[in-house]
Amino acid sequence: MSSSRDQILGKLRAVRRPFEDAPPRPKTYLPVTLQDDTSPAALLERFTRELTNLKGDVFPVTGEAAACDQVMKLLQAQSTTRLLAWDFAHIPVAGLEAAIRDAGIEIIQPNAHGADRDELLAQCVNAQAGLTGADAAAATTGTLIFTTAPGRGRIPTVLAPVHIAVIALDQIVPRIESWIAAQRQSGLPGFTQSANFCFISGPSRTGDIEMELILGVHGPGKVQVVVIQ
Repeated sequence: MSSSRDQILGKLRAVRRPFEDAPPRPKTYLPVTLQDDTSPAALLERFTRELTNLKGDVFPVTGEAAACDQVMKLLQAQSTTRLLAWDFAHIPVAGLEAAIRDAGIEIIQPNAHGADRDELLAQCVNAQAGLTGADAAAATTGTLIFTTAPGRGRIPTVLAPVHIAVIALDQIVPRIESWIAAQRQSGLPGFTQSANFCFISGPSRTGDIEMELILGVHGPGKVQVVVIQ
């Protein structure tokens, strides 16, 4: 005798599949946004322009030492005493963790799945900044791309009033579709191995019925990106 589950699944399988005459997925798509010059310099210029238009900030630097100095300047500008951060293995700057600790800044690497979740989140609320790397950045929309994994959760990207992301120049791709195409070619690891993926294009923004734009209501009011050349 079949179970209720088997009966339901049997009925679903017996139903005619919708859109049987739909054409197959095309091998290529027309891009939604255009970027003819895909050299690293051109992608950085476009990413900077787009993110600046979205009220974000981009800080190109040469080398990891300069990146460490720039991050420290940004943290000091916010009078940071408590920082939410990814595991520093996922932030491409050698010596950055030590520099932050030497400055007397408390580092919290939040894992909200433990038994101390409530206590941890209460501590996170008072952090002045979040510090992360990123999976990639899309030049034509000024977008940072993130997938979650152990040591690289979402809290540092959304909870603090300032989000600082550090990326390498070769992480900038022409457009979001470029990153998705690369994911397809490698078996979609960003989708199948992550509980969450997200696109962040500038600071959090809210527009009310009077069309007044307000930054930072539902997330960071500042997004600052350090790009290592």
